[in-house]
Amino acid sequence: MHNSHVVLIIADDAGFARDLLARWQLERIVPGFTVMSTELFNGAATGHFDLAIVGPVRNGRFNTILKSMDTGSHPVICTLESSQQAQGIKAEFPRILALPQHEGWIDSLLLLAHESLKRVDLTARVRKAEQAVALHARNATLGRYMLDNRHNFNNLLTSVLGNAELLIMDAHTFSEEVRDQVQTIHDMALSLYEIMQRFSSIAVEMHVTEKLSQDETHGLSHLAAKSSF
Repeated sequence: MHNSHVVLIIADDAGFARDLLARWQLERIVPGFTVMSTELFNGAATGHFDLAIVGPVRNGRFNTILKSMDTGSHPVICTLESSQQAQGIKAEFPRILALPQHEGWIDSLLLLAHESLKRVDLTARVRKAEQAVALHARNATLGRYMLDNRHNFNNLLTSVLGNAELLIMDAHTFSEEVRDQVQTIHDMALSLYEIMQRFSSIAVEMHVTEKLSQDETHGLSHLAAKSSF
């Protein structure tokens, strides 16, 4: 089964990418792949990807590739021939995951890749949740402002409605165009007044709901305290 993730594989050894892709196809969930050599690689911003895997590359290009990838935000896994090389990479590039090519290294690489992609998903969900919280906070601020000022707003609308109704009573002294304008002012003010009444109703409903929730929480706490004896 394929998913929406994209894995970027950078290697100058064609066998590395071939073996890795063949093994990955045996997994239940298979991401999309972009495979390129160091000659085609043009910095960390090459296309869209969620995870980068760096395999064997030509001499002199390894550090350049890692420096470029280390500046990005995507997880990067680097495979190396020995544990000593892996320790050196960890010291120089702490953000990059270094994996020595020991026996069964492909299975270890897949496990590490799966966990990295899970973290990508989790990070995306956290970011989305933070954005939703920020939006709700802005809406809550606006709502509190409207509720706090609804009495003043209602008083202003009452004044507008009252004066509009007085003008309507003397409508026979105005031209048809003025009468229509006065009626429009009255109708719009009445609509705004009804909206503000709804705000007041929501405030009461929220207060009742909050009170019921507090009572329920208190009851459960009391029950839990009794059962602990």
